[in-house]
Amino acid sequence: MDGIVFGLCALFGIAGTVLSAREAWRQRTRNEYRIARFARAAAFAVCTIGVILAVPPVADLAESVTGMNNAAKLGAHICAVLWCGSLQLMLVDWSYNHEVLRASLYARIAFAVCVLAAMLPLFVGTTDESIKFTTEYATAPGVTVYLMIYLAYVAITCGEIAFLCSGMALSAKRTGHTWTARGLAMSAVAAVLGVAYAASKGSYLVTHYLGHPWPLRAEEIVSPALAGLAVVALITGLTMAMVGRRLSSRKAPASVGV
Repeated sequence: MDGIVFGLCALFGIAGTVLSAREAWRQRTRNEYRIARFARAAAFAVCTIGVILAVPPVADLAESVTGMNNAAKLGAHICAVLWCGSLQLMLVDWSYNHEVLRASLYARIAFAVCVLAAMLPLFVGTTDESIKFTTEYATAPGVTVYLMIYLAYVAITCGEIAFLCSGMALSAKRTGHTWTARGLAMSAVAAVLGVAYAASKGSYLVTHYLGHPWPLRAEEIVSPALAGLAVVALITGLTMAMVGRRLSSRKAPASVGV
């Protein structure tokens, strides 16, 4: 299941990264929304790396090459944090006034750094050959705490992404930028799926701690499916918004900074 889902995500990620990087380079001389353009390209790139590391054969290869247990899991989780953080920076650049932009960017960077600073010691103190950082090993307290910190960050950031994208989608629709509105609306739905992914894994960990977990087999099917749908829909939606922005700019000045 993981191999199929994350392999498909990797293909979408590569395509999205190429298109976004090309757009960022094409408009590199424009000061307007420069942070957003490069943050989007960076987000797609780290997402692609993360989903590639989540493919089981690649994960086994990463552990073999590095000689470190759970190397691929750690790499994939770091990429997920950077992916969500980069998307936040992109949306903040699109949405916030210049007066509060710098403080808003720094706040989200600090949040991501704090999350990583909490995750890494837990990883180092818990990892060994007998433990994997998955819900299957929820009996290990270090794994549960590590995953809950990671999932809480994903849920919070995806919630903000959904809120900002839905607001900009309504704004784009009112101003007649149809493709941009559709892309942002799809991105909002994708972010909601990201929240659902975090809730799926998190609920298993919580119910396991309480002694009444729901079936692990079901969680191992539902969570990767939600994650895959979220990644594919978000990359597709933001790419649609980017294309819509370019189409709109050829007709009239755009009011949404995509």
